[in-house]
Formats: sequence, C-alpha cells, structure tokens
Amino acid sequence: MSLSPPDSINARRPPAVATGAETAPPRIERETGVRAIAVRGALGLAGRLLALMVVVVFVAQGLLFATRVAAVQDNWLRERIAAAYAAALAFGAGDQNPLPPDLEKKILDSVGAEAIVIESSTQKRVLSRAPFDEDAVQVYDMAEASYFESVRRAFMELFASPGSEVVIAGPAPMQGQRVILKLDVAPLSAALWRLSHTFLTLSLSLSTIVTLALWLALWRLVIRPVRRLTTSIIAFGESPQRLANVISPSGRHDEIGRAEAALAMMQTSLTNELSQRKRLAELGMAVARINHDLRNMLSAAQLISDRLATIPDPLAQRLAPRLVGTLDRAIAFCQSTLAYGAGREREPEPRRFDLRDVVRQIVETAEAQKPGAIAYAIDIPPKFEVFADPDHVLRVIENLGRNAAEALAARQPSEDRPAAIRFAAIRADGVALIEISDTGPGFSPSQSDRIFEPFHNTTRDGGAGLGLAIAADLVERNRGVIALAPTQPNDFYCGARFLIRLPTPESAGRSLMRAAAG
Repeated sequence: MSLSPPDSINARRPPAVATGAETAPPRIERETGVRAIAVRGALGLAGRLLALMVVVVFVAQGLLFATRVAAVQDNWLRERIAAAYAAALAFGAGDQNPLPPDLEKKILDSVGAEAIVIESSTQKRVLSRAPFDEDAVQVYDMAEASYFESVRRAFMELFASPGSEVVIAGPAPMQGQRVILKLDVAPLSAALWRLSHTFLTLSLSLSTIVTLALWLALWRLVIRPVRRLTTSIIAFGESPQRLANVISPSGRHDEIGRAEAALAMMQTSLTNELSQRKRLAELGMAVARINHDLRNMLSAAQLISDRLATIPDPLAQRLAPRLVGTLDRAIAFCQSTLAYGAGREREPEPRRFDLRDVVRQIVETAEAQKPGAIAYAIDIPPKFEVFADPDHVLRVIENLGRNAAEALAARQPSEDRPAAIRFAAIRADGVALIEISDTGPGFSPSQSDRIFEPFHNTTRDGGAGLGLAIAADLVERNRGVIALAPTQPNDFYCGARFLIRLPTPESAGRSLMRAAAG
C-alpha cells in the first residue's frame, strides 16, 4: 500500500458546518446588551487632538514668553546698573568729595534714576534727588533672585501702574562694589510691552503655522485612516453580509496598515460565514418543505408495497421485503437530511464494526448503478475494525466515492489511465488510516484550500457543494480528522487522495481508561 504515516498528513480539522441566517448586529445586541449608536455632535478624535494641540502650543508659548520677559527685564536692569556706575565714575562720584547739586542731577538724569547708591566694604556714596533710605524699601537683589522671582517681578513691572518705582540692587562691573538704583518703572514697563507685542505677533504666527502643519500631518497619517477604519466598522456592523462594506487595505506598512489588513481579513471571513449560514438556513427551509411532501409520497408507496407483499407470486414475495426496506431507509434518510438542514445532526453512536464490510456494500451499490464504468479496488484487510458510528462512516465514504465517480464521469481520468477508485486502510500509531483515491483530475491548488467549506469548490457543475462539508463534519463528530493529501505523479491513483484518521477499538479503550484514571 502507498498510505502515508499519520505524521506526514498535512491534516487540519475542518470547520463544522454552521447554519442560521442571523445577522451580526442583532446577535451582538442580544448577547451583550450594547447597541452601536453613532454619536453626533460630540467632540470626536479629530476635535480632541486639535484642542490638545492648541492647549499644548499655548502652554509652551506661555512658558517661553514668561522666560523671555524675565530675561529682557534682567538685561534692562543690568544695563541701568552698568550705566549708573559708569556715569558716576565719569563724573567723579567715586571720590569722597561731595558733588555739586547740578552735577548730581545731571548724573541721575543721564541714567534715568531717582537715586544711585554705590557701596563697597569701605565706603558708601549716595546720589539722590530726595532723601533715600534703602532699608525702608523692598529691594530686588538681582544677584540672589531665582527664576520664578524674576518672572514674578517681570509681570509685576509689566502691569505696574503709572508713577510706580522699583529699587534694584546688583553687583557693579568692578568687583567688590554694589550698586542700588531707584528707578521709575514706566520705561521698563514700556520696553516689556513692546516685547510682548512683538512676541505675541510672532508667536501667534509661528504657532498657527506649527499647529496647522502638525494637524495636517496627523490628519493625513492618523486621523483620516482611523476615521476610515471606524466608518468601515460601523457600515459593516449595519450590513455585514455585503462584500461592498469590506474595507480595502491602503497598502501601508505601519500599524494602521496592518490593522486595515487584519480588519479586511476578518470582515471577509465573517461575510463568507454569514453567507454560508444564510444559504444553509435557506437549505433547511427548502428541505423541510420537500421532506413534508416526500414523506407523504413515500408513505403512499409503503402502503402499496405492503399490498404487494400479499400477492401470492413468488417474485413479488421475494422482492416486496426489499422494497419495504428500501422505502424505510429512504424515509429515514429524508428525516436525517431534514435534521442536518436544520442544524441538528444526531450525535454519533460509536461502536466497533468491520470497515471492509461497509466499503463492500458501498462498492456493490455503485457497481449496480453503472456496471463496468469504474474499476473499484478494496485494499482493506479482513476484520479491519474501526471504533465509530457505522452510519456516519458509511455516509462519509459514500460521499467521497460518489464525488470521485462523478469527477471521473465528467472530466475523464488523467494521463490515459482507466477510471478507477481505490479504498485502502492500515493501522498506524494506534489509529485507523483510511485512504480514498482515484485516477481522476484531482483538485487544483486554488480549490484545495477550502474544499471542506460549504458551497465551495464543488466537484461537478450543478453540485450544492455540501458533500465534503458533511463528510468533514461527520468525521470530526467521530473524533477523527480528514485531509486532502498530496499525490505523486508516478502513482497509479494520482487524482484526488483523501486520508481519514479514525479511532480503533484499542485506542478508544485506552482513551476511556485514561479518562477514568483522570
């Protein structure tokens, strides 16, 4: 045999067939109690970002303005101290001899001060228009002032009332000396207001340009893509069954681009699932209607077959029980079809049975329908027992065999081989490995990815696309795995090759013992 060991099978557990045509938003609302409401008039992300940017820019400009005002004030005051000291030295105020009143007034006018005090460790010289006592006023000592004190004084002088005066102290250009000035605050206040006007004009222009540039960058890179994501989510939530509502990724390579790609994949998957659910629901309703009428017709045929059994003809006596059994199976199958269409497939009843007998029944039925059309090979050892539901396994193998026969009839065998189907089985690693292969054309790579999904990749024109989905669901219910395995070009059966893993009585017994021990 050419069966591959289980580890070589690229098997994946097929998705169970889902039914129901329920749309997403009502289900979400019912399960979570939350209704998606588009809030209108509220400040959205764009407005919040713009407001935050404006606040940040104004705070930054405010801090810069306070620092600038304090620096201009300190520079202006230091210039006055240097000018006062230079004027005093130029006019001989550093001597011990008293100055004439007119010369003293000239020095004060040149500096714009009301009083000048130059003191050192050995002497102190006071030039003043009126008696001045620096101990009786609050002195702003620039040598000891902190940043916050400088800012506070700058705003006090900026908004000082006319006629206000300020007393400052600072080190003289010559070491060891200190200068104290009493000044009218009006010139300093005027200088600070000129600075404020210039700074306000420039800062507003610069802030507007920076804010607009940042806003445009954020709008293009973040806000507009996020709004597109939000709009797509809302539109998809309102009508998830429409493919037109699936977002088209922009092709960006950043986080937003990856979010768009993930959202598109999720929306496409959900749309396909909802479409399958809708079609399955419609199928269930159609089967229910057909089943109702079909059961009535089968019941009438059953009554006729009962009357045939009473005819004293040997042939009728021999064929009537078979006809009754066939009608009973047809009614049961109709009922099971209705149950599957309604999403209520019965639970499996696993037991040990001979797989070779089940396959032989399937082959005999197929050969009776079209004698000699297809060569069937059964490569299964005698007494090959499997632990599963016999009816489910029969339906799975029958579906796969019927699909292979229809593919061979529709497209002919590949490479001039005869039309042939093989059923084989081996035991490997404690499980039963079953193979159904044929000499047909097989599946293309684009078909093989989704053949176990409902309504996808049917093996013939006009098919419903449910055979492989039903087979996958039944295998999964019996704790098995089904996969489409690759074939080798030199193999005789080089068409479609399905591999099925099912429990054996021995492996099922070990599982029960482990469950009991646990």
